[in-house]
Amino acid sequence: MLQLLLLAALPTADAFCGTFVGGAGSEFFNEYSQVAVIRSQNQTSLTIVNDVQGSFDDFALVIPVPQVIQQDSVHVLEPELFDRLDAYSAPRLVSYECADFEYEDELAVPNSSDTAVEDGGGGGGVEVEAEYIVGEYQIVVLSASQSEALFDWLNENDYQLPGQSVPLLQEYIDGGSYFLAAKVASDAGIQSGDRLSPLQLNYESSVFQLPIRIGTLQAKDAQDLVIYALNDYELGRVGISNYEEFTIEDECMWETQGEEFGQYYSSKFSDGYTETGKGAWTLEYAWGGGNCDPCSGEPPNEVDLVSLGLDQEVVHFGQYFFTRLHMRYTPSQVEEELMLYHTNITDQEQIRYITYKPELEDRFPVCGIGMVDDPNSCDDAETTTDPDDPNSPNSGSDALTDTEESGSCGGCAAGSGSFLGLWILGGAIAIRRRRK
Repeated sequence: MLQLLLLAALPTADAFCGTFVGGAGSEFFNEYSQVAVIRSQNQTSLTIVNDVQGSFDDFALVIPVPQVIQQDSVHVLEPELFDRLDAYSAPRLVSYECADFEYEDELAVPNSSDTAVEDGGGGGGVEVEAEYIVGEYQIVVLSASQSEALFDWLNENDYQLPGQSVPLLQEYIDGGSYFLAAKVASDAGIQSGDRLSPLQLNYESSVFQLPIRIGTLQAKDAQDLVIYALNDYELGRVGISNYEEFTIEDECMWETQGEEFGQYYSSKFSDGYTETGKGAWTLEYAWGGGNCDPCSGEPPNEVDLVSLGLDQEVVHFGQYFFTRLHMRYTPSQVEEELMLYHTNITDQEQIRYITYKPELEDRFPVCGIGMVDDPNSCDDAETTTDPDDPNSPNSGSDALTDTEESGSCGGCAAGSGSFLGLWILGGAIAIRRRRK
């Protein structure tokens, strides 16, 4: 504890003192799905967002699960929770002024080099193992020995699946899976235009994975999947072991040229994905203890985190790590389920861009160009201020010190001040945020 307190007393040399301009948003991507996953030992809490609007008559969700999931292990959450998770962790655009660096000239200039992550009843062989209603969902959990019988049962009971799903269903059956099927109950009062509640499943499994293959059966084009993963702090960020990771140029100044930031980031993401030629993913955010710098949205609060399945004691002491992964794939690029793992890497990462200003050319590379050969500089227009010089505009007793309010980063705290105590206890002190 003494060591942590000493670390906390040191200046946060890379604290953000600029202005948050905006996030990338999701409207520029393909079919966009979100899931939250909390993993603790062999326990998994998986929350799925069913982003369906309009008529729900044809909606049905079929998920292979490792065990019979009973009613007390299934919950619904508020849709707005995922709006907050998205806003908090999305790629962001920020703006700096020369004054933000007034007392930070001793810092190394960030660079844009990328660092990869290291290291019903049954019949015909179908049994209804459980049946219940949670929120607006009518749910059954099924077991089967033959995929044809399971396919027929699901379609006859309005859980519509395409014909090509039969071989894949048999693979799941042979692997010992059960099937949780959910549809909107007829008396749930869901109207056209409503948002369905995120559906949360809690189960035990020795395998840390997401079953994505079954979700590609009716997909016509590329799908975007955003994963919010939370776990104990010491486990660090989450990665995907069996699909390729790609990196995106960031930490650079972006010139708008009439383009929206969301469109720009979407094109950068698409370029990185296309270059791999396969289903692939990138790390968009990794941070510990609920802090952020800059904050693009409110960090998830205690109620949010506990409802997602994170242990209350871990939340209380801020001893958790938050990861956002963004993956894209077409049906032909998905041959395996998504295998996740804990990296034990607790370095903080985010995808961030800076609004282009000529006077910052000596501090940040320009996106797509790099460092400018003959850069402009804040120093070009800077007035020399010497506290001992009577002719200096800031001389005398009214002169500002490094620790006084001056618009500089010297007096800024990294992240939300309300979380500072939790951050100390969590051992997540960062003397300088590592730039990619």
